[in-house]
Amino acid sequence: MSGILIATLLATVSAKTPAGFSSGDFLYSDCSGSRQFVVGYVAGWLDKWNSDEYVARRIFNHVVPEPKAMVKSAYFANSVGVNACVPAGTTVEGIGDTLCTFLEENPGIRDATGDELMMTLIHYKYRCPAP
Repeated sequence: MSGILIATLLATVSAKTPAGFSSGDFLYSDCSGSRQFVVGYVAGWLDKWNSDEYVARRIFNHVVPEPKAMVKSAYFANSVGVNACVPAGTTVEGIGDTLCTFLEENPGIRDATGDELMMTLIHYKYRCPAP
């Protein structure tokens, strides 16, 4: 009996998981439901962004200024993206709600990848103040 239960759970989970990168259309389809996928996607994206930012800052702070290393560091920092200043107390659910609102208000961009949409959202909604 437990084997059937596990198989059913796995089938349910795998049916919800996309085969490739998430698109705005796929993310938006979850916005009218439980939003579990959207919240999970946002949490994973933020974890990855924080990890990349940490690595980029560490590279800049610990690398002996060799031209080859500096080029690699600069390329990596550019690929990480924008500076984000998410206010303390902001929840992943709140950012997920903001993403759903963003997708609802901008149907023409839903064919973009989830990463592109999150970069755009974070850049405009949580941009760090100018020094």
